Amino acid sequence: HTGELDGVASGYCGAPSSAAMQPLRQVFRDAFLAWQGAQHLRFGPVQFLSREHRFALWPDKRGTVSKHLRRLLEDPALQAADFDISQKSVAVQGFSALEQLLFDDVPPDANTCRVITAIAANLHVMADGLVNDWTAGDEAYLRYFTEPGPGNLIFDSDAALAGQLLNSLHTELELIETQKLARPLGDDISRARGQRAEGWRSGSSLTAIASNLAACDALYRHAFATELEGQPLQQKINAAFAQVRSTLDAVQMPLAEAVSDPAQRALLVRLQQELSTLRQLVAADLAGTLGLSLGFNSLDGD
Repeated sequence: HTGELDGVASGYCGAPSSAAMQPLRQVFRDAFLAWQGAQHLRFGPVQFLSREHRFALWPDKRGTVSKHLRRLLEDPALQAADFDISQKSVAVQGFSALEQLLFDDVPPDANTCRVITAIAANLHVMADGLVNDWTAGDEAYLRYFTEPGPGNLIFDSDAALAGQLLNSLHTELELIETQKLARPLGDDISRARGQRAEGWRSGSSLTAIASNLAACDALYRHAFATELEGQPLQQKINAAFAQVRSTLDAVQMPLAEAVSDPAQRALLVRLQQELSTLRQLVAADLAGTLGLSLGFNSLDGD
């Protein structure tokens, strides 16, 4: 998806037009949602070279992306033949900055197009690097991942690997509940701030959450569900995932608008509560049943 984004961005900036912007916006959404489907894997190669934050800097509580993007667009270095956006702030290297450039309805000038193509190319390079680090060579991360046990420098036991996967599952559920929903919802409807939602400019907020949940469900099923075969906990977790999906599907407005609509907001609050129930099933019941520890939560430092 980032490869397609790279190609379409280059084509667009070769001949910018309103008509050509629409397919560029669509391939952006496709690539952004593909990232959401892998976002829960917060260990290994995604942490190399700070890729996790370079793909997308969110939440952005201090407007860091906008501030650094403004500076970059005025930077004379943009005109240099050897301009390399990977050497600039992480805030301007990924989806968060590119979304602003594509969806803020500001006609692109030469500098804007230079940054659009640079970010798209950078996303493609990072995605290729991520796959390469997982799969290529004697030090491919996949080798550590698929062969836990004594002598493995990263996962010295099955429990160590299972604990890492459980941590990834729990952390993503917590991110959805406490940030992707809580930040735009605010404490009450008078304090709702729809523009705090991730992906609000591109209208991708709810589809991003749906992608996150699908990835979490798949991780649970592949890594843990078979260990619970025949136990009541398996049915409880399956039912909790199904209920969360059902409530999310019932939301009929973009998240940025739904938080300020009484009826739609009630669904989002219910969704948040259901996510809390699911997260507790994972953190307490699933972890306890399998004898695993969640370990360090990467959200604790945010």
